[in-house]
Amino acid sequence: MVAEKLTVVQLLPDLEEGGVEGETVDLAIYLAETGHRSIVISGGGRLVPLLERAGCIHLQWSFVGEKSFRCLQYIPKLKKYLLDENVDIIHLRSRLPAWIGYLAWKLIPEDKRPSLITTFHGFYSVNSYSCIMTKGERVAAVSETIKNHIIQNYRVDDKNICLIHGGFDASEFSPGSVSEERVERLRQRWLLEAGDKKIIILPGRVTLWKGQNILIESLALLEKKNFICLLIGDTEENPSYTKKLQDLINLRGLKKHVFLAGHCDDMPAALLLADIVVSASSTQPEAFGKVAIEAMAMGKPVIATAHGGSLETVVDGETGWLVPPMNSVAMSEAIAKALGNSEQLASVGEKGRGHALTHFTAQKMCEKSLALYYEIKDEKLRKRRKEILTVMQLLPELNSGGVERGTLEMARYLVKNKHKSIVVSGGGRLVDQLEKGGTKHIERTIGSKSPVALIHILPLRRLMKQGVDILHLRSRMPAWIAYVAWLSLPPSRRPVLLTTFHGFYSVNAYSAVMTKGDGVIAVSDSIKQHIADNYSRVGNVKLIFRGVEASSFDPRMVSRARVEKLMQRWGIKGNSPVLMLPGRLTRLKGQEYFLQSLLRVHDNNFQAVLVGDTEENSAYTLELKEFIEKNNLRDKVRLVGHCSDMPAAFLVADIVISASSLEPEAFGRTTVEAMAMGCPVIVTAHGGSLETVIPGENGWLVKPSDPDDLARAIDEALSMDSNFLREIGRNNRERVTKNFTAKAMCDQTLAFYNDLLKLRLSTVKNNR
Repeated sequence: MVAEKLTVVQLLPDLEEGGVEGETVDLAIYLAETGHRSIVISGGGRLVPLLERAGCIHLQWSFVGEKSFRCLQYIPKLKKYLLDENVDIIHLRSRLPAWIGYLAWKLIPEDKRPSLITTFHGFYSVNSYSCIMTKGERVAAVSETIKNHIIQNYRVDDKNICLIHGGFDASEFSPGSVSEERVERLRQRWLLEAGDKKIIILPGRVTLWKGQNILIESLALLEKKNFICLLIGDTEENPSYTKKLQDLINLRGLKKHVFLAGHCDDMPAALLLADIVVSASSTQPEAFGKVAIEAMAMGKPVIATAHGGSLETVVDGETGWLVPPMNSVAMSEAIAKALGNSEQLASVGEKGRGHALTHFTAQKMCEKSLALYYEIKDEKLRKRRKEILTVMQLLPELNSGGVERGTLEMARYLVKNKHKSIVVSGGGRLVDQLEKGGTKHIERTIGSKSPVALIHILPLRRLMKQGVDILHLRSRMPAWIAYVAWLSLPPSRRPVLLTTFHGFYSVNAYSAVMTKGDGVIAVSDSIKQHIADNYSRVGNVKLIFRGVEASSFDPRMVSRARVEKLMQRWGIKGNSPVLMLPGRLTRLKGQEYFLQSLLRVHDNNFQAVLVGDTEENSAYTLELKEFIEKNNLRDKVRLVGHCSDMPAAFLVADIVISASSLEPEAFGRTTVEAMAMGCPVIVTAHGGSLETVIPGENGWLVKPSDPDDLARAIDEALSMDSNFLREIGRNNRERVTKNFTAKAMCDQTLAFYNDLLKLRLSTVKNNR
């Protein structure tokens, strides 16, 4: 299949000299040579003829890099140009032109915009002006150092940051491609009186951060002055600093040894004159350090300061030497050592050339850039065709519980299937897991039942406008905030609104928000009937059972060491059966009925553990502790707190209990997780538990709020033969595998997303 030819616009201030300009030109020429339409917009400069000879289009917009009101004229002009020329990619490479490009791009209707790429070329000052370089749909970082700088200082999804090292032209920067005449021409110009002296070159803009002053100071420290040093760079660009350098050269008595050589149009030949090439960047590290790789490409050893991109390009002791920045003594010592061993210079230069050719050619840079262009263009097309969805889930927090774990599993599933996943919550202990799985988390206190929560309406509205396809609401207060934000959008701009009815909420206007969506997920038949009976909602209500992560909740995947670690922490002895009630410490979960039942159990040979965060509901926790103390259960019952390894916890248990009483379980996820781990279960006979547990086959059903009936079931379970209990465990695992896996839940949820989206698109089309 022949790849589609692209129209690419690159935008930068000018085309004089420097790494940004060089990479722009290299890529522009590569695009033209490979049949793409390559356009560069700049204020002009000495590199323009090179571009145009290679078949690129150059548009000279004189003020596009000028910090004045004159640059604003280009915003509407660029918008029109991008539309008229049907541009596929706009690539922004410098801050002020980037603002022009970004604002023009934002004015274009979303379905007609080209793909937007920015390249982060330097350690820009961290502020709102520089943040424009993170606004691309993809952000290219020229080194790992720059990538880390972006992640540490800007709110950017690291999945949208692409590492694309700069590169050199391997055909131009090759010793074999440079004639002796070219080298001799420069020798005659600069080195007529050099004799057999060693030649040191520092190429780069004449500016403080390039460290020419540090190099001069280091050369003044050398005992032997058997060298000539050429500082190559435009001396007219920064005349005041040029004068300071000349004064320093004179002051240090180096006017016969160090020369300001001015601009050079033939750097390959210039580098061949050198015995050593220096990159002395000081007050600011090199973002990448093109000088170093060009020197290595020409087989020249490099001495560079040990920060920034130089740490990625120069291998200390192999392709050159690294010295501390702004340390003239260390640099002087490195130069003296290098100049004292001609054989080592040759060896280091040879290794450097191999290293540069392997990792840092312009060809590699251009190929990666073009691949990025195709990737983002394809992604944009797939998004427009709704093959890639952006899904935003909202819930109060991410600590523990079935709602939270279901959200986490759906988020992981979306990322795994190449969709974009966003979760908005108040934060919590599961956030790290969420973000490691590739989901973007946005922390908002949307679960707060106070008027302050209303401040989140406008931010959520802005998030939705950024291209959210599915808005999935999982709890009432966040649902109200998001619902109001959703209503404020024009109907054609609204994402599909989906709710999950996770519980038997009290029937009132507040809870009714969970029925407002284009679609509603009911986590059990009981919940589906509850919705129909109390809200008269039957259309687009989908039964999707919650599921457990089969790979996590699998007895074969849990080591004995994990189990023993919990037993030791909880003080569990191996000489009596363990009864476990996992769940939030709240009256709804029925821990008090469980404790009351233990007083009625005839077989006293048991240990009991209540697993759940003891700090979340301190008053109820105190009540349970007082009951345990008052009824002399302290040797039988332990409140063990939150557990982050529930698969291992279930293997500690012999029998797992769900005593939910005042309110039925909507589904009973904890019960199903225990079943997946092969545990027999005792559950209260109402709500979702009636759909997950079959009496006599995989557990016991007991009357809600009835400690006598719960005690009867515990006695019966404790009296059972161990083989029978193992058989129940096997039945449980098989039932979960067939009916209640996270994959099945996520597959069905994604299918429901797509069904609702198709319905929405069809409705919009019919209403036009």
